[in-house]
Amino acid sequence: MPQEKIHFSDADFGRELTYFNRSRREFIKLSALAVAGLALPETLRADSKPEALSQAISVDRGIALALNDSGVKTVTHVPATGATAVYDAFAELMQKKPLYSFNEETAYTIAHGAALAGARSAAVIKSHGLAKAANSVIDSVTLGTTAGFVVIAFDDPAGTHSDNIFSLEDFLRGTGIPFKKAGKDAVYDDIQECFLWSEKLTIPVVLMVDSRLITQKTTPERKTLRPAEVQYRRDAFRHVLCPPLAPYQRKVLEAKLGGQDWKSIAPPALPAIPLELPAAWREAALRYVPVFEEFQELRPQIPFVSGDTGLSSLFAFAPFACVDVCSYYGGSLPLAIGALTGGLQRSWAVTGDYAFLAAGHMALPEALVRRALLKVLIMDNGRAAATGGQPVPEGVLDRVLSGWKSFVSRIDRPDDRSAVRSVLNRALVSDRLEIVHVKIHG
Repeated sequence: MPQEKIHFSDADFGRELTYFNRSRREFIKLSALAVAGLALPETLRADSKPEALSQAISVDRGIALALNDSGVKTVTHVPATGATAVYDAFAELMQKKPLYSFNEETAYTIAHGAALAGARSAAVIKSHGLAKAANSVIDSVTLGTTAGFVVIAFDDPAGTHSDNIFSLEDFLRGTGIPFKKAGKDAVYDDIQECFLWSEKLTIPVVLMVDSRLITQKTTPERKTLRPAEVQYRRDAFRHVLCPPLAPYQRKVLEAKLGGQDWKSIAPPALPAIPLELPAAWREAALRYVPVFEEFQELRPQIPFVSGDTGLSSLFAFAPFACVDVCSYYGGSLPLAIGALTGGLQRSWAVTGDYAFLAAGHMALPEALVRRALLKVLIMDNGRAAATGGQPVPEGVLDRVLSGWKSFVSRIDRPDDRSAVRSVLNRALVSDRLEIVHVKIHG
């Protein structure tokens, strides 16, 4: 089959870039913008002229310099061989104490949340850790970004410091995330290019780095990227991932990767919430209404609300508009933490009891470590209502929350509007982590 040229023009890159693939369909399917042979730009958007270092430095420090010179605000990291050297070098360069994350999925999602908020961000992570975060990786590609989000993934092809050997490149192709391989002498430019690339596509981008390179020497020419002139804008049709919107969101993603006008794709009509929901969901959702009607009154004071898979995130739509972004099951908390680190001063996470237990609670230590003023609203209906009504075992949620009891406020009667209003307002103005536990089952 003859090759088809696919052009990708952008003044940020300084020239037109051309990519080849067998067909446009394969191009979209395999994210062929991520081919390993992606050419370096001749010029990068810069506020300063290139400045050559007087002597060679190790590649790990070169990567740290590139993050600094790219204006990255949030960097997350879980300790791992190779990746930690980069993260520690960046923390030293920024004269900040390192803040290590405990879980790779959480770390990735925090960085993604910061990029959604409009701040350039990066996750410095080992290949196996990125695989652990696959749930968030896949959702982030569809959900997209506002500012650049670059994942620096350290490959271990020889299995020197990993449990096993696996193909990072095959994994990345499977997730659909755009990626390229870094060269020892080009890694600094690679990183800056990837930030511009991510901002052009409004999609996260991965830079693969062979962990054996980090102790080698490089002599980059330093350049300062101009700040990303972007601002977070609410778009629930693109940012709330849920089955009714999945086909539309897939078309948007394919258009982005294909260099087409994704903004011209019309979103589908959605049912009014909750009365037009399927019968299996309607009764449960009706019990959420008093809480979300009160929460709706607070929305002008809250710039960002994240949710996760479940009935509560459907209140993103008319007539409530109470949730802005929805990712994987339990992803609401790290997304909201990321938005806080990215500069949005008030961020809430709306979650269900099942999703909170599944993964959401793992972000609470991150909120403490980062001193993030996270507000969490747990809608406790005692079951996984959106997936068949599987019950939460009695006492499990209370046991998990008991370790955080000094941060927990309870609402036992969601139909008591005065009590709901009082608790939500108190949490809103609090200068600490707040967890509002709403029990909506008898």
